[in-house]
Amino acid sequence: MPTLRHPLRLALAVTTAALLAACGGGGGDDNVAATTPTTQPQAQAAGPITRVVVAGDSLADAGTFGYRATVATAANTATGYPVFTELVARDLAAPALCPYFASTDRGQTFSTRSTCTNFAVAGALVNNPAVRNGDDSPFSVQHQLRTALQASGGAWRAGDLLLVDGGANDIASLADTYIDSLRSGTDRAVLLALLGQELSASTLADALSQASGGIVAGRLYAQATANTLWTALRGAALDRGATRVAVLEVPDLTRTPRFRTILQGLAGTQGATVAAETEAGIRTWVATYNAELARLAAGERRVAIVPYAADFAAQTTSPATYGLTVTDQPACPSALDFPACTDTALDAAPPAGGTAGWWRSWLFSDNFHPTPRGHELIARLVQQTLVRAGWR
Repeated sequence: MPTLRHPLRLALAVTTAALLAACGGGGGDDNVAATTPTTQPQAQAAGPITRVVVAGDSLADAGTFGYRATVATAANTATGYPVFTELVARDLAAPALCPYFASTDRGQTFSTRSTCTNFAVAGALVNNPAVRNGDDSPFSVQHQLRTALQASGGAWRAGDLLLVDGGANDIASLADTYIDSLRSGTDRAVLLALLGQELSASTLADALSQASGGIVAGRLYAQATANTLWTALRGAALDRGATRVAVLEVPDLTRTPRFRTILQGLAGTQGATVAAETEAGIRTWVATYNAELARLAAGERRVAIVPYAADFAAQTTSPATYGLTVTDQPACPSALDFPACTDTALDAAPPAGGTAGWWRSWLFSDNFHPTPRGHELIARLVQQTLVRAGWR
């Protein structure tokens, strides 16, 4: 399993051989599991939400690996501070969430808990690479959705809310690989292989023949990835009786400390122009992914898109409005990985002028994941979205 601090870097290194083998490219549907839509009526949401079911990545994971991707409590690092999915379930007075998948060997093997409804796994992608068992692995959001359906007996209940968070790791993986290809020509084959997971050989060749071809191809990949997630949602949820599906947008990854640092380094080695073009490209990929999800969900009353991209951008530009003070640095020192980054450890080493609890107003725990305050803000946004959808 890739580390939570750098959720895709190790995966890219491990999957290079498999990706190269796939470099011939395939169609956009090659990695989408076939689904057979049912003919049952599409029921509309009615009554209160009585159960929350989750699919996604580290942002939504309630402890698959024994801890959460945020600041931990020293008293109980396994319990820690709740992530946004847990806060949403609590605020809805639904049963408390617990991780369906569990692993004690960093994802080499998984056990399951049949009574739990949080299927999210840190490091998960929409397009999980074949070396991690592709769409047959808990690291696949598509697999999580199918497993959630099976665990529900093949149909969704009237009081269910399906909360989905995916795509950020796919865009981050694309950005990492693209930047590596700029630094080293030998990494270009890895980029082509990654793009080939969603794009046919002809589509990829046409994109790369254009000016800024890598950026163009990345945009098509992001669009196709959104379609892949939508296909999975339709096959495992909407065509199986789900009446309330909330899907989180991907935020602007260039605003995270992780990509701020990467882009600064790129400017130092490749120049400010290349870095600026890359930053704009990553933002284009994120915007394309979100726009495609919005297009697919347009007019679908059973789906609500949670506008996390705009809210996240506002958090970084107007932090005081959100009770934040620092939005461009991680609260956890690099020496403290999850779950060692505890409230007690942070309180014992405040920044200059800081006092106990200083980290509560910071946005990032490590360089890619929110603090408990960040999760509170996401949960609040989800609740607002549910109200606008008429589900509360």
